[in-house]
Amino acid sequence: MKKDSVEFFDIVNEADEIIGKIRENEQNTVKPSQLRFINIIVINNDNMIVVPKRSSNRKLFPNCYDFSVGGHVNSGENYEEAAYRELKEELGIENVELQEVAYFSPYNSDSNTFQKVYLLRYTSEIREFDRDGIEKIYYKSKKEIKELMNEEPNLFKTDYSVVMKYLFDKNYL
Repeated sequence: MKKDSVEFFDIVNEADEIIGKIRENEQNTVKPSQLRFINIIVINNDNMIVVPKRSSNRKLFPNCYDFSVGGHVNSGENYEEAAYRELKEELGIENVELQEVAYFSPYNSDSNTFQKVYLLRYTSEIREFDRDGIEKIYYKSKKEIKELMNEEPNLFKTDYSVVMKYLFDKNYL
């Protein structure tokens, strides 16, 4: 599931319009607010949320809890295409329908980035996942996530609490 080729990311302006592109290894040369991301929340039949723990080898946010799926929108992709690609790369899931539930801009929200958020109700067990980027998959209830975010917010990747609080407030979860 790990990619081997060099990826490019679009650079965007304050209106989320593409103004250039950079190589993946140059992403630290621009502000996070100049890049696009997707996040997916996967919910199983028991209303438990898939919460991966990032591997210790990750450059950013090692050992942190993360969205079920998350990643950059590559140059030439739209948000939805990136969501389906990342879903396959990270959890091995294909042939499903995602529900877009939120769009965040760093200029009119507490988010650090432009991002679209999707939900997936998934009835099958997750057997395959990116073992290089994900240490372990946990299944947590809404209550457990709220408690962890309140008690130990540093255990989560940046923007996790912003997105999850929004989804909880809007009763998406």
